[in-house]
Amino acid sequence: MICIVNFKNMMHDEKQLKWVQDIEREFLDFKLLVAPTLPEHNRYHNYEIVAQNISLVQRTVGEVSASVLNGLKIQYAFVGHLERRRLLNETTDMINERLINCLHNHIVPIICLGIHSGPDLVIRELKSILKNSDLSDQRVIIAYESLKSTQFNQPVYSYVEMEAVYLKLKQYMDELTNSSGLSAYHLVMGGHINEEGINVAEKIGYDGVLIGDRYQEVTSFQPLIKTLNRIKRERLLTHGS
Repeated sequence: MICIVNFKNMMHDEKQLKWVQDIEREFLDFKLLVAPTLPEHNRYHNYEIVAQNISLVQRTVGEVSASVLNGLKIQYAFVGHLERRRLLNETTDMINERLINCLHNHIVPIICLGIHSGPDLVIRELKSILKNSDLSDQRVIIAYESLKSTQFNQPVYSYVEMEAVYLKLKQYMDELTNSSGLSAYHLVMGGHINEEGINVAEKIGYDGVLIGDRYQEVTSFQPLIKTLNRIKRERLLTHGS
């Protein structure tokens, strides 16, 4: 599975530095992507640094450009994180522009969905973000987060909801892959994810999970590492890959 950890902006810089150093000593049998508050050079061995955001195409202030991310060897960037949409009123047009900036600069976008609940509204939201983008030979990650879980800081999503959205997203992305020439996509589940949430995501069929800044020490994150490593072992035993 893929595990994406987003430090957001409330985690002290010393804790972030200790986290990224400590995690290198862990055995990770899964793909780990870590988004610190500020992007840094992607130089670690068992995980990758990703960006919490990418700038609009036009000249702006206070946002990280695609050229800077390329210089730091960063290959992934969030676009449209729910908290930016909810607190900063980021529109789907702005998210679309950030997406296109990613695609033009060989950066894999991590597209966040979840402002709307219900499969049909989620697909409408995704279509609005993807409009006018050339997806040929591109890769994308789609992250569906339970907005209520994020707001209430506890897992209040239902299995039925997360499965219904997954099935609708998979159907749409399979169709889009055939029609657009998209190279690959992954669906990840977010919204106050813990060990139980990882098991739910695996059971439904998601390719990974999105985790926020609750686990501010690697010691508290270790139970999730064990769960993710166990899932990889079970997949190897079942499928041989």
